[in-house]
Amino acid sequence: MSAVLGPSGPCFSANPDVSGIGVRTAIYAQNLLSFVPALLALKDGKVTPTELDALETQSTTILITAFAILVSTIVQACTSSTSNTVNGISNYHASIVLDLSWMNNTNLFIYLLLYAYRRVNISDDELVEEGKGSLKPDAPRLARCIYEAKKAVVNHVIIIGTLHLSLMASVGIWLWSNPGHFGKYPPSECTLSASVVVIGKAVLLGSAGLRAWSILVYSILLIPFLNLLLPIALFAVPLFFFKHSKGLQLCRIMIGLGMLAVIDAVLLVDTEVGIKKNIDHGLLGKDEGAWTFGQTLALLLLLVPLRDLSEALWERRAKSMGQTLVEASETGETAVVKYLLERGAQKDNIGMAFGNQ
Repeated sequence: MSAVLGPSGPCFSANPDVSGIGVRTAIYAQNLLSFVPALLALKDGKVTPTELDALETQSTTILITAFAILVSTIVQACTSSTSNTVNGISNYHASIVLDLSWMNNTNLFIYLLLYAYRRVNISDDELVEEGKGSLKPDAPRLARCIYEAKKAVVNHVIIIGTLHLSLMASVGIWLWSNPGHFGKYPPSECTLSASVVVIGKAVLLGSAGLRAWSILVYSILLIPFLNLLLPIALFAVPLFFFKHSKGLQLCRIMIGLGMLAVIDAVLLVDTEVGIKKNIDHGLLGKDEGAWTFGQTLALLLLLVPLRDLSEALWERRAKSMGQTLVEASETGETAVVKYLLERGAQKDNIGMAFGNQ
């Protein structure tokens, strides 16, 4: 995280553990891969508790990693430089961390979409059983809304997600309150000469307009749980109005997922274009692209979401084979039953099929 100072050099010391290709690739990949289990869960028009649990595990993993990145940024920003080395983190690299944090947030919203879809379509019997006597079958809409709100508030993915938004907002306000002097990184005449790309447009870090807009946006996101009101209003609340039309619900969910995918793509392109532009202008240290322990570790941690994805695919396959096995058992297709059992289908499904007759 530190670089040796010379008599002259680029504006920003290299920090490949923040903006290195390995770190960026890991974050891009894990967030884009998070769309796959969500789409698989929606393929049959319903989200089962097992599928939601898989999404919960995936979201928790990504959000905890995102949390760690922000905490590391704060620690670096509070680290003083010495006479021979530059410690801390520059305003430019902090802006990259914030860009990557925005991308990590889309994973939370993917989970929120499917969580809301599951809750809207839960049966009355399941709801009463889940409520353990606190919610009656004929409970009024207001009572159910209060119950759902209480349940959401204690959901650990939502808790981690809203705290991550707040921590990101805190770092954002810290950076943009005085972008020329972030933390204990030594300022220079060129610290505001770097540019960031916002929706395809390059803007200097010293831009007064960008500073004012950033402070406004991050201030809105500062308070936990309140920072989720807007996305919930946009994505989750409309599902309750389409409760009796699954087609419209699915359409709304797919539109939401599409919007999140576009946001991820824009953030990815903006980050990559911004990094290339600043490298081309000679503002970054020559070791910016060096492979470090942090980059290698980031790529290795990518194995965790890949494992979650493989588990989701396996569960999807097992579910499909189980349904086919039940249907074949009910119709007496012994050849199909034998084939499915050889392929690993669970025998318990046969008993369930005959037990329901």
